[in-house]
Amino acid sequence: MFFLHSLMPHGFDTLRPTRSAPSGRQPGAQLMPGATETACQSPIRIGDRLIPTRYFLAPLAGYTHLAFRRALRELGGLGLATTDLVHATSLLAENRKSLDLIVTHPEDRPLSIQIFGSKAEVLARAARWLEDRGYAGIDINMGCPMAKVNGQGGGARIACQFDAASELVNQVVNAVRVPVTVKMRLGWDAESLTAPELAAEFERLGVAAITIHGRTRAQGFHGSVDLDGIRSVVDAVHSIPVVGNGDVRSVNDALRMRQATGCAAVAIGRGAMLDPWLFHRLERFERGDESPFEPTPDEQVDFLRRHFFLMVEQHGDYSCVLFRKFAAWYGAKLGIPEELEARLRQFSSCEAFDRITDEIRERHGERQSNIATALIKVPNGPVERW
Repeated sequence: MFFLHSLMPHGFDTLRPTRSAPSGRQPGAQLMPGATETACQSPIRIGDRLIPTRYFLAPLAGYTHLAFRRALRELGGLGLATTDLVHATSLLAENRKSLDLIVTHPEDRPLSIQIFGSKAEVLARAARWLEDRGYAGIDINMGCPMAKVNGQGGGARIACQFDAASELVNQVVNAVRVPVTVKMRLGWDAESLTAPELAAEFERLGVAAITIHGRTRAQGFHGSVDLDGIRSVVDAVHSIPVVGNGDVRSVNDALRMRQATGCAAVAIGRGAMLDPWLFHRLERFERGDESPFEPTPDEQVDFLRRHFFLMVEQHGDYSCVLFRKFAAWYGAKLGIPEELEARLRQFSSCEAFDRITDEIRERHGERQSNIATALIKVPNGPVERW
């Protein structure tokens, strides 16, 4: 059963209804040297929310929908998840697409809704709209590199204007009692690395956490993540947690990011599509289990089917179109032969999906390439038929 959060008890995943004061740098914000260090791990507090693990699902336009979030949560280890970015004006107009993006489920906790836009008063109203319907966390997008979003003055563009960005954050924080967080990039380009200064100001204004993607807007998803840049944001704040983001595709990547930057948590986006079991692997590591883990072929095909049919519950037959883009991410890790992956990018009925996944189960592991097709050309934003 799917429904808007307004049908659930208010503040389902909060500890109390008011925003708490900052409580000092989070335990574990600086890891001791050594890959096996596990002290001071989960959980983590963001405002008045207690998040069960320090490994979060980063918002990705067109991908981090309800079915994907639920499928990942069932594998274990996922802490906070954040929705695809939602345009504040469209949300207030109760546009159908915007409402689809914020649909949730009792199993989809803890959750934050990410909103974007250029007008402070509109984002503040959208935040109140969400709080009134029981959502427990608001995330402001100041990092999306998409031209469509930046052209409207939102995403990474808003972070270019210190005063405007600060006023926007101030109005949203003061409009609601639930925790407000901000996701941003290091800056617009290498000559304008504004994130540390903004992070310090946002903390002063009452933001509960900062997520920082270690690239500039100009980089998009190219080049390597700048761990020193993330570290500069960690050093710029006094007590709120900083969540590192970018290029995390393995347990070692996540640990290296925390060790090199001192970030309190890690948000994983594309890495979760390349390896849906990544959160589970991190959970095992935190329990002290460093033994290699690989899901069985049947578990891999079962995950593929679970994700698709969770999508069908919400979107019906249109899921056949919506699901196609995931094939290019899943294929290599799930051992899908190349020609079957190609069919997954074109199928048009649930019956066809059943036939393809039956063949995948029979021929699992025949794939020649271990490089995900999506990495050959990374889509920039939501590409429904990519």
